[in-house]
Amino acid sequence: MRVGLIGTGSMGNRIGPGVLGAGHELVVYDLRRESARALCDRGAQWMDSPRQLARAAEVVLTSLPGPTVVEPVVFDPDQGLLTALAPGAIYADMTTSTPWLAQRIYEACRERGVRALDTPLSNGGVFVTVGGDRDAFEQCRPVLEAVSEHVLYMGGPGLGQVAKLAHQYLTFCNMMTLMEALLFAVKGGLDVTAVADFLKASVGRSSHGDRVLGSLLARDFGTPGASKGTLDIVSKDISLAVELARRLGTPAQVGLVVGDMLQRGQAQGWGRHEHWAAVQLLEQSAGIELRVDS
Repeated sequence: MRVGLIGTGSMGNRIGPGVLGAGHELVVYDLRRESARALCDRGAQWMDSPRQLARAAEVVLTSLPGPTVVEPVVFDPDQGLLTALAPGAIYADMTTSTPWLAQRIYEACRERGVRALDTPLSNGGVFVTVGGDRDAFEQCRPVLEAVSEHVLYMGGPGLGQVAKLAHQYLTFCNMMTLMEALLFAVKGGLDVTAVADFLKASVGRSSHGDRVLGSLLARDFGTPGASKGTLDIVSKDISLAVELARRLGTPAQVGLVVGDMLQRGQAQGWGRHEHWAAVQLLEQSAGIELRVDS
């Protein structure tokens, strides 16, 4: 297939090699042309606008910072890709966005004979959850499977985003709970490594949790411009999940507290650091730091 990719930042540069590696043609666009250089060196073709890219591709993927960026890329009357997509094309948004924007895009695309899917990535691209029509999903499946190890069809339009927001809510609320547990355990006299090992063995471990704990205990909060799972991104995702719960009339009390903590971390200037930098606020309240001295 001839695949278009709009957004060649950190995640886009993980998506692109998979598409190329599976033998698909790839055309790319980003506001910063230099961010696409590595993909172009591997054989991708640069396009000068989203509309030019949309006209050139059978499947268009977007990987963007959030819904406020997705909306103009799709709907802008002069530069947006919607009116440039050919009937029969598939548009798959891999951004972590909102179900209501995904549903709006789905309806707008359907009116033009275009199939739209919401296909956000989780765990750094290990999972993709898909919302939209089943036949469009099956046609797009080879591209999605080139990008992700686990491609999960969740149902109708917007449901891929619902699944992703549930994932983000659970992941990052659990992270803050773990840090609070470690703080009182360590302040109560336990060795931080011993109690961390006990909790991982008895409660359950994950690659994300291991990475966060290892970096936190080493006091590594990332470097602005090089960090991938930034505090800004995670704060945005928790806010979207809480807003979804509000619209549905379901409780999200834990998310409100975690969201407040993340926003306070942003106010400290940590937004472009890794998301676990916000744990320093909990440490300040506890009067101790979680660290393993080398």
